[in-house]
Amino acid sequence: MVKEIPIKPKQRWEVVFEENGKWRCGIYVPEYSSRNEVKYLEKHNAPELFLLVKGRIVLLLSEDGKNVVEKPMEEGKIYIVTEWHNAYRPNGCEGVALVIERTDIETEYVEIKVP
Repeated sequence: MVKEIPIKPKQRWEVVFEENGKWRCGIYVPEYSSRNEVKYLEKHNAPELFLLVKGRIVLLLSEDGKNVVEKPMEEGKIYIVTEWHNAYRPNGCEGVALVIERTDIETEYVEIKVP
């Protein structure tokens, strides 16, 4: 049996499927519309998979939590994120990503300077 899940974002993060405490799949719509609005990065104890479903999203990535690099996502590419990260939708445009992560994920946060 196949379970179909329509992608209809309702909020910033919505879990749409979870397998018995092993992994989960969610729909992510970044709440920020520019790099200047982002005040923190997050980092998890396990990799996350990001896939751009539609629109535009720019990942903010940092290996050290200080030097931030902008990585525009492209449709048809999978992004495995292991470093500090956050994201925004340029000028508040449409931007929807599918995210897959473990359910026992732990998260750290670090404040960043606005450029």
